[in-house]
Amino acid sequence: MIKGKRPFFVILLILFISLSLGYHSNVYAYYAPSYNYSYWRDSVAAPEAYEATQIIDGKSLGVGSLKEPSDIYVLNNESVYILDSGNNRIIVTDTDFNLIRIIDSFDNNGRIDHFSNPQGIFVTESHHIYVADTDNKRVVHLDDKLKAVTIIDSPESELLPQNFEFKPAKIVVDKAGRIYVMAIGVFDGFMEFSPDGVFTTFIGANRVKVDPIEYLWKLLSTREQRSQMVQFVPTEFTNLDIDEDGFIYAVSADNTDEDVKRLNAQGIDILRRDGYVPPRGDIRYTSEEGPSRLIDIDVTDSEIYSVLDAKRGRIFTYNGDGYLLYIFGRLGNRLGEFDTPVAIERIGDNFLVLDKTLGEITVFEPTEYGRVVNEAIRSYYQGDEERAAEMFAKAVNLNANFEYAYGGIGKAYLRKGDYEKAVEYFKESMDRKNYSKAYILYRRETLREYFPLLMTILCILILCTPLIRKYIWRHIKELSLFRREELRYPLRLTVHPYDEYWELKYRRDKRVNLIISFVILALLCITRILQVQYNGFLVNYNNPRDFNSILEIVYVVLPVLFWCIANWSLTTLMDGEGKFSEIFISTCFALTPLILIGIPWVLLSNYISAEEVTFYNFFQSFAALWCLYLLFVGNMTVHQFTPSKTVGTMALTVGTIGFLAFLCLLFFNLIQQLLSFAVTVVREILLRF
Repeated sequence: MIKGKRPFFVILLILFISLSLGYHSNVYAYYAPSYNYSYWRDSVAAPEAYEATQIIDGKSLGVGSLKEPSDIYVLNNESVYILDSGNNRIIVTDTDFNLIRIIDSFDNNGRIDHFSNPQGIFVTESHHIYVADTDNKRVVHLDDKLKAVTIIDSPESELLPQNFEFKPAKIVVDKAGRIYVMAIGVFDGFMEFSPDGVFTTFIGANRVKVDPIEYLWKLLSTREQRSQMVQFVPTEFTNLDIDEDGFIYAVSADNTDEDVKRLNAQGIDILRRDGYVPPRGDIRYTSEEGPSRLIDIDVTDSEIYSVLDAKRGRIFTYNGDGYLLYIFGRLGNRLGEFDTPVAIERIGDNFLVLDKTLGEITVFEPTEYGRVVNEAIRSYYQGDEERAAEMFAKAVNLNANFEYAYGGIGKAYLRKGDYEKAVEYFKESMDRKNYSKAYILYRRETLREYFPLLMTILCILILCTPLIRKYIWRHIKELSLFRREELRYPLRLTVHPYDEYWELKYRRDKRVNLIISFVILALLCITRILQVQYNGFLVNYNNPRDFNSILEIVYVVLPVLFWCIANWSLTTLMDGEGKFSEIFISTCFALTPLILIGIPWVLLSNYISAEEVTFYNFFQSFAALWCLYLLFVGNMTVHQFTPSKTVGTMALTVGTIGFLAFLCLLFFNLIQQLLSFAVTVVREILLRF
């Protein structure tokens, strides 16, 4: 009895080892000095796009130490405004960091007024300054003479609760003078004020994140218990910026694909997220460190925006379509590393990163790679595709892992009419949409070139049809391979399942049937491997680096074994007449359509466009439904059940498979813990000796 179970446990052990190896191979060192994310969401090496060249602190500015600065603003690449929160002042310099003036007070209706722990600053083109004066619980609007124009200190509205405490933290102003404030403790989005300081509405609230288990407990709890539970409220924003067109870019730290938003005037998120990875910082991280915590965003135009990850001190830069361009920065104590980064701004292509704890600004300048990427993106969005393609080609020479650049080159070839090259580059960039466009044109061009030859061959075949049928086809049919009953029987069963399953149970040789079943299972494994490795680009979403032929075989064999074991276990208790071998044979025979349809489509899928993928999906669904129908007929015939009882048995079988899978995962987890314990013991012994 134990010997019979060995193959099953061997398969389980192989699955466990394969999964373990696959998991560890994917944990790529995102700790590399510079990296990017590929289409497959793997960390890949990349050249440094920016390098730190200068550190600016209070002493170098001649204003004493900066104390917990919280924000920075660059006006028209001409002047820099540093919000020195701990010292309650604003330091203004030019772009070479030569001191222009210090603003530590202002004229408030004839009296001198001061800030108290201000957290946010915004400056208009007319040099009007807006300050989120946090501890004074107000927003201060100063003109270019440092006189108070408007002070917003106690907004009133039916939308605000009676005990509302106004503590503004960040602020932006559009060209119409509307003021948008991120206030501490406000979960309904940004507060919008008219130019004269009247509160009008909230815009852009984050979606509420609901934990299903917590929600279920709330439904079952009393009112007193619910009052003590976690409330389902939207996540607060952490910062905002505004572009030249008046769109607000906002960041939050709720670890979703909507951590970055682009809000229109109605507060609707219109950010494009067409990139390989969502614009939310790191997507690969250890469980100890957790996801990125985005703390600031900078958008100099609608073509490029950057977000700051406070948790790891990294700056992630994306283009307008949401493609990640480059990553730089980290926490540490060397040049180019931070302790507590809180704000980012740009002077031209240079980045300024403000460190709150150290009280300093780190200046980053682009490397050759960074300059090339920035130039390529700007040229593309300005419509100069030739220049963009030239820059993308340079970027690829500097970084072969920069997949997005291949798409830029592909678009240039598509415009030139070199469709074959365009197809090649779009495939490299994993751009299926443009690949399909280029492939349709390439296929049309190729067919037009070879149409006379194809028509000639077709006409010859039509004229020679009698000869082919009389001599060639007759000899093919006489081959022993095509005359064997074992080959024809599975094909007949797919068309006449009721009759052939009855023959399978009562008349045919069980040993021969078992051999055919193993052959069908082997062919299905081969089909699966071919599909994963050789399916067409438009339908193949499998990462070739993760391909494991043993694992693919397990994915085919294990579900079949689980089905047979679960079905046999249930039907034994439900007076089913089928033996385990009969269940296995009928199940394998039912899988024949997956082979008949799957193998031809491995070839055909390489010659279809995106519009024709529907046909591929239809035939795959048809094959699955065909298999399900054959499985139903086989189950009913083998066990001699009624149709309704067969349906019930199959549903229970699926549930039993889930239970078996749970037991296997429990078993794997136990083995993993034992292995981990053994490794720990061995390491401890080696350390002691």
